[in-house]
Amino acid sequence: MAWSEQIGTQSWRVRYRTSGGHTASISGFTTQRAADNYAADIECDQRRNTWLDPTLGRTTVAEWVTTWFAALDLDPRTIDNYRSVLRCHILLRWGATPLNAITALGVNKWISDLRQLGYANATVATIVKVLSMILTDAADERLIPANPIRRYRRRGRRSYRIERERVWASPTEVLRIAEHAAALGGDTAGMLIITAAWTGCRWGELTGLRRDNVDLGRGVLIIDPRTGALHESAHTRWLGSPKTPSSARTITLPPFLITMLRKHLEQHDNEFVFTTEGGSWLWRSTFIRRALKPAVNGNEGHPRAGIRTVPIRPGLTFHGLRHSHKTWLIAGGAPEIAQARRLGHHLPNRVTEVYSHVAPEVELRLLNDLQRRWHEADLNVQTHPTTPEPAERHVSGPLAA
Repeated sequence: MAWSEQIGTQSWRVRYRTSGGHTASISGFTTQRAADNYAADIECDQRRNTWLDPTLGRTTVAEWVTTWFAALDLDPRTIDNYRSVLRCHILLRWGATPLNAITALGVNKWISDLRQLGYANATVATIVKVLSMILTDAADERLIPANPIRRYRRRGRRSYRIERERVWASPTEVLRIAEHAAALGGDTAGMLIITAAWTGCRWGELTGLRRDNVDLGRGVLIIDPRTGALHESAHTRWLGSPKTPSSARTITLPPFLITMLRKHLEQHDNEFVFTTEGGSWLWRSTFIRRALKPAVNGNEGHPRAGIRTVPIRPGLTFHGLRHSHKTWLIAGGAPEIAQARRLGHHLPNRVTEVYSHVAPEVELRLLNDLQRRWHEADLNVQTHPTTPEPAERHVSGPLAA
Protein backbone atom coordinates (compact mmCIF):
# COMPACT_ATOMS: atom_id res chain seq x y z
CA MET A 1 0.00 0.00 0.00
CA ALA A 2 1.30 3.48 -0.93
CA TRP A 3 -0.16 6.99 -0.94
CA SER A 4 0.89 10.61 -1.41
CA GLU A 5 0.91 13.46 1.13
CA GLN A 6 1.48 17.18 0.70
CA ILE A 7 4.17 18.46 3.08
CA GLY A 8 4.67 21.97 1.70
CA THR A 9 3.28 24.55 -0.71
CA GLN A 10 4.88 22.76 -3.66
CA SER A 11 6.21 19.63 -2.02
CA TRP A 12 4.78 16.12 -1.72
CA ARG A 13 6.01 12.82 -0.40
CA VAL A 14 5.02 9.19 -0.87
CA ARG A 15 4.25 7.04 2.18
CA TYR A 16 4.32 3.22 1.95
CA ARG A 17 4.20 0.15 4.12
CA THR A 18 7.43 -1.82 4.45
CA SER A 19 7.61 -5.60 4.56
CA GLY A 20 8.10 -5.33 8.32
CA GLY A 21 4.79 -3.51 8.77
CA HIS A 22 6.35 -0.08 9.36
CA THR A 23 5.66 3.12 7.45
CA ALA A 24 8.41 4.79 5.43
CA SER A 25 8.44 7.74 3.06
CA ILE A 26 10.17 9.14 -0.01
CA SER A 27 10.27 12.93 -0.40
CA GLY A 28 11.22 15.31 -3.18
CA PHE A 29 8.14 15.41 -5.40
CA THR A 30 7.17 18.86 -6.69
CA THR A 31 3.66 17.94 -7.93
CA GLN A 32 0.91 15.75 -6.56
CA ARG A 33 0.63 13.98 -9.91
CA ALA A 34 4.26 12.88 -9.75
CA ALA A 35 3.80 11.63 -6.19
CA ASP A 36 0.57 9.79 -7.12
CA ASN A 37 2.27 8.12 -10.12
CA TYR A 38 5.19 6.98 -7.96
CA ALA A 39 2.82 5.60 -5.32
CA ALA A 40 0.97 3.69 -8.06
CA ASP A 41 4.28 2.26 -9.31
CA ILE A 42 5.11 1.08 -5.79
CA GLU A 43 1.81 -0.70 -5.44
CA CYS A 44 2.22 -2.30 -8.87
CA ASP A 45 5.73 -3.53 -8.03
CA GLN A 46 4.55 -4.81 -4.66
CA ARG A 47 1.82 -6.87 -6.34
CA ARG A 48 4.41 -8.31 -8.76
CA ASN A 49 6.84 -8.91 -5.87
CA THR A 50 9.49 -6.82 -7.63
CA TRP A 51 9.47 -3.88 -5.21
CA LEU A 52 12.74 -3.06 -3.48
CA ASP A 53 12.46 -0.99 -0.35
CA PRO A 54 14.98 1.88 -0.81
CA THR A 55 15.52 2.07 2.95
CA LEU A 56 17.15 -1.36 2.87
CA GLY A 57 19.78 -0.10 0.44
CA ARG A 58 20.90 2.40 3.06
CA THR A 59 22.35 -0.48 5.06
CA THR A 60 26.10 0.09 5.28
CA VAL A 61 28.61 -2.45 4.05
CA ALA A 62 29.85 -2.98 7.61
CA GLU A 63 26.31 -3.72 8.84
CA TRP A 64 25.60 -6.14 6.00
CA VAL A 65 28.99 -7.90 6.35
CA THR A 66 28.14 -8.82 9.94
CA THR A 67 25.15 -10.83 8.69
CA TRP A 68 26.87 -12.05 5.54
CA PHE A 69 30.03 -13.34 7.23
CA ALA A 70 28.10 -15.23 9.91
CA ALA A 71 26.26 -17.20 7.21
CA LEU A 72 29.42 -18.45 5.42
CA ASP A 73 30.02 -22.20 5.45
CA LEU A 74 33.51 -22.58 3.96
CA ASP A 75 36.87 -24.17 4.60
CA PRO A 76 38.48 -22.58 7.71
CA ARG A 77 41.43 -21.38 5.61
CA THR A 78 39.03 -19.58 3.26
CA ILE A 79 37.25 -18.01 6.23
CA ASP A 80 40.60 -16.73 7.53
CA ASN A 81 41.46 -15.28 4.11
CA TYR A 82 38.09 -13.54 3.80
CA ARG A 83 38.36 -12.15 7.33
CA SER A 84 41.79 -10.69 6.49
CA VAL A 85 40.56 -9.16 3.21
CA LEU A 86 37.58 -7.58 4.97
CA ARG A 87 39.63 -6.16 7.83
CA CYS A 88 42.57 -4.87 5.80
CA HIS A 89 40.85 -3.64 2.64
CA ILE A 90 37.08 -3.76 2.16
CA LEU A 91 35.86 -2.37 5.48
CA LEU A 92 38.57 0.31 5.50
CA ARG A 93 37.30 1.67 2.18
CA TRP A 94 33.62 0.75 2.07
CA GLY A 95 32.58 -0.03 5.66
CA ALA A 96 30.61 3.19 6.22
CA THR A 97 29.22 3.32 2.65
CA PRO A 98 25.55 2.38 2.06
CA LEU A 99 25.13 -0.60 -0.24
CA ASN A 100 23.12 1.41 -2.77
CA ALA A 101 25.88 4.05 -2.97
CA ILE A 102 28.51 1.69 -4.41
CA THR A 103 29.00 2.20 -8.13
CA ALA A 104 31.01 0.43 -10.82
CA LEU A 105 33.12 3.56 -11.44
CA GLY A 106 33.80 3.91 -7.73
CA VAL A 107 35.03 0.33 -7.57
CA ASN A 108 37.19 0.81 -10.68
CA LYS A 109 38.83 3.83 -9.04
CA TRP A 110 39.49 1.72 -5.94
CA ILE A 111 41.06 -1.03 -8.08
CA SER A 112 43.34 1.57 -9.66
CA ASP A 113 44.35 2.84 -6.21
CA LEU A 114 45.18 -0.69 -5.03
CA ARG A 115 47.40 -1.28 -8.05
CA GLN A 116 49.20 2.01 -7.50
CA LEU A 117 49.90 0.92 -3.93
CA GLY A 118 51.80 -2.04 -5.36
CA TYR A 119 49.42 -4.91 -4.71
CA ALA A 120 49.84 -7.87 -7.05
CA ASN A 121 47.19 -8.60 -9.68
CA ALA A 122 46.16 -11.79 -7.90
CA THR A 123 45.75 -9.95 -4.60
CA VAL A 124 43.60 -7.24 -6.18
CA ALA A 125 41.49 -9.87 -7.91
CA THR A 126 40.87 -11.64 -4.59
CA ILE A 127 39.87 -8.40 -2.85
CA VAL A 128 37.43 -7.44 -5.60
CA LYS A 129 36.02 -10.98 -5.73
CA VAL A 130 35.13 -10.87 -2.04
CA LEU A 131 33.43 -7.47 -2.41
CA SER A 132 31.54 -8.77 -5.44
CA MET A 133 30.27 -11.78 -3.48
CA ILE A 134 29.10 -9.47 -0.71
CA LEU A 135 27.14 -7.34 -3.17
CA THR A 136 25.75 -10.31 -5.08
CA ASP A 137 24.34 -11.76 -1.87
CA ALA A 138 22.94 -8.34 -0.96
CA ALA A 139 21.14 -8.29 -4.31
CA ASP A 140 19.85 -11.83 -3.73
CA GLU A 141 18.46 -10.66 -0.38
CA ARG A 142 16.77 -7.74 -2.20
CA LEU A 143 18.73 -5.03 -0.44
CA ILE A 144 19.91 -3.58 -3.77
CA PRO A 145 18.66 -4.09 -7.34
CA ALA A 146 21.86 -5.71 -8.64
CA ASN A 147 25.57 -6.13 -8.03
CA PRO A 148 27.22 -3.01 -9.52
CA ILE A 149 30.53 -4.81 -10.06
CA ARG A 150 30.61 -6.20 -13.56
CA ARG A 151 33.43 -8.34 -14.92
CA TYR A 152 36.50 -6.14 -14.76
CA ARG A 153 37.22 -4.39 -18.05
CA ARG A 154 40.60 -2.89 -18.83
CA ARG A 155 40.45 0.90 -18.93
CA GLY A 156 43.12 3.36 -19.95
CA ARG A 157 46.71 2.49 -20.72
CA ARG A 158 47.92 -1.06 -21.10
CA SER A 159 49.90 -2.38 -18.16
CA TYR A 160 53.45 -3.46 -18.93
CA ARG A 161 54.10 -4.79 -15.46
CA ILE A 162 56.34 -7.86 -15.66
CA GLU A 163 55.46 -10.67 -13.31
CA ARG A 164 58.45 -12.10 -11.50
CA GLU A 165 59.41 -15.68 -12.28
CA ARG A 166 59.08 -18.12 -9.39
CA VAL A 167 62.44 -18.70 -7.70
CA TRP A 168 63.76 -22.25 -7.98
CA ALA A 169 66.99 -23.84 -6.78
CA SER A 170 69.59 -26.24 -8.10
CA PRO A 171 70.21 -29.56 -6.28
CA THR A 172 73.40 -28.16 -4.76
CA GLU A 173 71.57 -25.09 -3.47
CA VAL A 174 68.80 -27.27 -2.01
CA LEU A 175 71.34 -29.42 -0.18
CA ARG A 176 73.08 -26.36 1.26
CA ILE A 177 69.70 -24.94 2.35
CA ALA A 178 68.84 -28.28 3.97
CA GLU A 179 72.12 -28.19 5.94
CA HIS A 180 71.33 -24.70 7.18
CA ALA A 181 67.76 -25.67 8.07
CA ALA A 182 69.01 -28.72 10.00
CA ALA A 183 71.35 -26.51 12.02
CA LEU A 184 68.49 -24.10 12.73
CA GLY A 185 65.62 -26.49 13.31
CA GLY A 186 66.97 -29.99 13.71
CA ASP A 187 67.45 -32.95 11.40
CA THR A 188 63.72 -33.12 10.59
CA ALA A 189 63.87 -29.67 8.98
CA GLY A 190 66.72 -30.67 6.67
CA MET A 191 65.11 -34.00 5.80
CA LEU A 192 61.80 -32.31 5.02
CA ILE A 193 63.44 -29.90 2.56
CA ILE A 194 65.37 -32.66 0.78
CA THR A 195 62.25 -34.84 0.49
CA ALA A 196 60.20 -31.93 -0.86
CA ALA A 197 62.79 -31.09 -3.52
CA TRP A 198 63.35 -34.69 -4.69
CA THR A 199 59.66 -35.71 -4.72
CA GLY A 200 57.84 -32.49 -5.66
CA CYS A 201 55.38 -32.93 -2.79
CA ARG A 202 53.47 -30.01 -1.33
CA TRP A 203 53.90 -28.87 2.27
CA GLY A 204 50.64 -30.42 3.48
CA GLU A 205 51.32 -33.71 1.66
CA LEU A 206 54.60 -34.17 3.56
CA THR A 207 53.60 -32.83 6.97
CA GLY A 208 50.47 -35.01 6.83
CA LEU A 209 52.37 -38.08 5.61
CA ARG A 210 51.78 -41.09 7.85
CA ARG A 211 54.46 -43.70 8.51
CA ASP A 212 52.05 -46.32 7.11
CA ASN A 213 52.00 -44.47 3.77
CA VAL A 214 55.76 -44.81 3.32
CA ASP A 215 56.62 -48.18 1.73
CA LEU A 216 60.40 -48.22 1.62
CA GLY A 217 60.41 -51.84 0.47
CA ARG A 218 58.74 -50.71 -2.75
CA GLY A 219 60.44 -47.32 -2.58
CA VAL A 220 57.27 -45.19 -2.70
CA LEU A 221 55.31 -42.50 -0.87
CA ILE A 222 51.52 -42.74 -1.01
CA ILE A 223 49.34 -39.61 -0.90
CA ASP A 224 45.99 -40.82 0.38
CA PRO A 225 42.91 -39.45 -1.45
CA ARG A 226 40.97 -38.81 1.80
CA THR A 227 43.56 -37.97 4.46
CA GLY A 228 46.69 -37.33 2.41
CA ALA A 229 47.28 -33.69 3.33
CA LEU A 230 47.58 -31.62 6.48
CA HIS A 231 45.45 -28.47 6.33
CA GLU A 232 45.80 -25.52 8.66
CA SER A 233 44.02 -22.27 9.39
CA ALA A 234 44.95 -19.57 11.85
CA HIS A 235 44.30 -21.68 14.95
CA THR A 236 43.71 -25.29 13.97
CA ARG A 237 45.00 -28.15 11.81
CA TRP A 238 43.32 -31.23 10.38
CA LEU A 239 43.88 -34.05 7.91
CA GLY A 240 41.91 -33.99 4.68
CA SER A 241 42.03 -34.59 0.96
CA PRO A 242 45.00 -33.26 -1.04
CA LYS A 243 44.58 -30.22 -3.26
CA THR A 244 42.99 -31.96 -6.26
CA PRO A 245 41.87 -35.51 -7.12
CA SER A 246 45.01 -35.82 -9.27
CA SER A 247 47.11 -35.09 -6.17
CA ALA A 248 46.28 -38.49 -4.70
CA ARG A 249 49.16 -40.49 -6.12
CA THR A 250 52.06 -42.86 -5.53
CA ILE A 251 55.51 -41.28 -5.82
CA THR A 252 58.59 -43.38 -6.48
CA LEU A 253 61.77 -42.54 -4.57
CA PRO A 254 65.37 -42.47 -5.76
CA PRO A 255 67.64 -44.92 -3.87
CA PHE A 256 69.45 -42.29 -1.76
CA LEU A 257 66.14 -40.96 -0.44
CA ILE A 258 64.95 -44.45 0.52
CA THR A 259 68.09 -44.85 2.64
CA MET A 260 67.73 -41.42 4.24
CA LEU A 261 64.05 -41.89 5.05
CA ARG A 262 64.73 -45.30 6.58
CA LYS A 263 67.34 -43.76 8.92
CA HIS A 264 64.98 -40.88 9.70
CA LEU A 265 62.13 -43.21 10.65
CA GLU A 266 64.45 -45.27 12.85
CA GLN A 267 65.06 -42.16 14.96
CA HIS A 268 61.44 -41.87 16.13
CA ASP A 269 58.27 -43.93 16.44
CA ASN A 270 55.75 -41.18 15.73
CA GLU A 271 52.70 -41.86 13.57
CA PHE A 272 53.70 -39.15 11.11
CA VAL A 273 57.00 -38.94 9.23
CA PHE A 274 57.84 -35.27 9.78
CA THR A 275 56.94 -33.91 13.22
CA THR A 276 58.24 -31.79 16.06
CA GLU A 277 60.42 -33.42 18.70
CA GLY A 278 57.27 -34.04 20.73
CA GLY A 279 55.60 -35.87 17.84
CA SER A 280 53.03 -33.18 16.97
CA TRP A 281 52.33 -31.66 13.56
CA LEU A 282 54.51 -28.87 12.24
CA TRP A 283 53.13 -25.35 11.87
CA ARG A 284 53.93 -24.00 8.42
CA SER A 285 54.46 -20.39 9.56
CA THR A 286 56.77 -21.45 12.40
CA PHE A 287 58.86 -23.66 10.12
CA ILE A 288 59.21 -20.98 7.47
CA ARG A 289 60.07 -18.22 9.93
CA ARG A 290 62.54 -20.14 12.07
CA ALA A 291 64.10 -22.61 9.65
CA LEU A 292 63.42 -22.05 5.97
CA LYS A 293 63.78 -18.28 5.58
CA PRO A 294 67.08 -17.95 7.49
CA ALA A 295 68.37 -21.04 5.67
CA VAL A 296 67.48 -19.56 2.28
CA ASN A 297 68.10 -15.85 2.79
CA GLY A 298 70.75 -15.96 5.51
CA ASN A 299 70.48 -14.24 8.88
CA GLU A 300 73.62 -12.15 8.96
CA GLY A 301 71.50 -9.06 9.61
CA HIS A 302 69.99 -10.54 12.79
CA PRO A 303 72.45 -9.97 15.66
CA ARG A 304 70.54 -12.23 18.08
CA ALA A 305 70.53 -15.31 15.83
CA GLY A 306 71.94 -18.41 17.52
CA ILE A 307 73.28 -19.90 14.26
CA ARG A 308 74.88 -17.80 11.54
CA THR A 309 73.81 -18.63 7.98
CA VAL A 310 74.72 -17.05 4.65
CA PRO A 311 72.32 -16.42 1.74
CA ILE A 312 71.94 -19.45 -0.53
CA ARG A 313 68.94 -18.76 -2.82
CA PRO A 314 67.19 -15.57 -1.67
CA GLY A 315 63.46 -15.55 -2.30
CA LEU A 316 63.02 -19.32 -2.49
CA THR A 317 59.80 -20.52 -0.82
CA PHE A 318 58.80 -24.01 0.25
CA HIS A 319 56.56 -24.22 -2.81
CA GLY A 320 59.61 -23.15 -4.81
CA LEU A 321 61.08 -26.57 -3.98
CA ARG A 322 58.21 -28.06 -5.97
CA HIS A 323 59.05 -25.72 -8.86
CA SER A 324 62.66 -26.84 -8.54
CA HIS A 325 61.64 -30.49 -8.87
CA LYS A 326 59.58 -29.71 -11.96
CA THR A 327 62.56 -27.86 -13.46
CA TRP A 328 64.84 -30.83 -12.83
CA LEU A 329 62.35 -33.18 -14.48
CA ILE A 330 62.19 -30.98 -17.57
CA ALA A 331 66.00 -30.73 -17.74
CA GLY A 332 66.24 -34.51 -17.38
CA GLY A 333 63.95 -35.07 -20.37
CA ALA A 334 61.02 -36.59 -18.47
CA PRO A 335 57.88 -36.67 -20.66
CA GLU A 336 55.00 -34.41 -19.72
CA ILE A 337 52.80 -37.26 -18.54
CA ALA A 338 55.54 -38.48 -16.16
CA GLN A 339 55.92 -34.96 -14.75
CA ALA A 340 52.15 -34.63 -14.26
CA ARG A 341 51.77 -38.01 -12.56
CA ARG A 342 54.67 -37.31 -10.19
CA LEU A 343 53.52 -33.79 -9.24
CA GLY A 344 49.83 -34.64 -9.10
CA HIS A 345 48.88 -32.32 -11.95
CA HIS A 346 45.88 -32.56 -14.23
CA LEU A 347 46.78 -32.34 -17.92
CA PRO A 348 44.60 -29.93 -19.96
CA ASN A 349 44.52 -32.37 -22.88
CA ARG A 350 42.03 -35.02 -21.79
CA VAL A 351 43.03 -37.47 -24.55
CA THR A 352 46.69 -37.27 -23.59
CA GLU A 353 45.89 -37.75 -19.93
CA VAL A 354 43.69 -40.81 -20.52
CA TYR A 355 45.78 -42.59 -23.13
CA SER A 356 49.31 -41.74 -21.98
CA HIS A 357 51.09 -43.90 -19.42
CA VAL A 358 54.47 -43.91 -17.70
CA ALA A 359 56.38 -47.01 -18.78
CA PRO A 360 58.74 -48.65 -16.23
CA GLU A 361 61.81 -47.68 -18.26
CA VAL A 362 60.69 -44.02 -18.24
CA GLU A 363 60.27 -44.12 -14.45
CA LEU A 364 63.71 -45.74 -14.10
CA ARG A 365 65.37 -43.05 -16.20
CA LEU A 366 63.64 -40.38 -14.12
CA LEU A 367 64.84 -41.90 -10.84
CA ASN A 368 68.37 -42.39 -12.17
CA ASP A 369 68.50 -38.72 -13.13
CA LEU A 370 67.34 -37.65 -9.66
CA GLN A 371 69.90 -39.98 -8.10
CA ARG A 372 72.65 -38.47 -10.26
CA ARG A 373 71.64 -34.96 -9.25
CA TRP A 374 71.87 -35.95 -5.60
CA HIS A 375 75.38 -37.40 -5.96
CA GLU A 376 76.61 -34.32 -7.83
CA ALA A 377 75.09 -31.98 -5.24
CA ASP A 378 76.56 -34.00 -2.37
CA LEU A 379 80.00 -33.90 -3.99
CA ASN A 380 79.76 -30.14 -4.56
CA VAL A 381 78.78 -29.49 -0.95
CA GLN A 382 81.57 -31.68 0.40
CA THR A 383 84.13 -30.03 -1.90
CA HIS A 384 82.97 -26.47 -1.15
CA PRO A 385 81.24 -26.56 2.27
CA THR A 386 79.25 -23.65 3.69
CA THR A 387 78.59 -25.08 7.13
CA PRO A 388 76.55 -22.74 9.38
CA GLU A 389 78.56 -21.31 12.25
CA PRO A 390 77.29 -21.19 15.84
CA ALA A 391 77.06 -17.74 17.39
CA GLU A 392 77.58 -16.99 21.07
CA ARG A 393 74.53 -19.00 22.03
CA HIS A 394 72.39 -21.61 20.31
CA VAL A 395 68.61 -21.30 20.16
CA SER A 396 67.40 -24.86 20.55
CA GLY A 397 64.22 -26.54 19.41
CA PRO A 398 62.78 -23.84 17.09
CA LEU A 399 60.29 -26.21 15.49
CA ALA A 400 58.76 -27.29 18.76
CA ALA A 401 56.75 -24.07 19.11
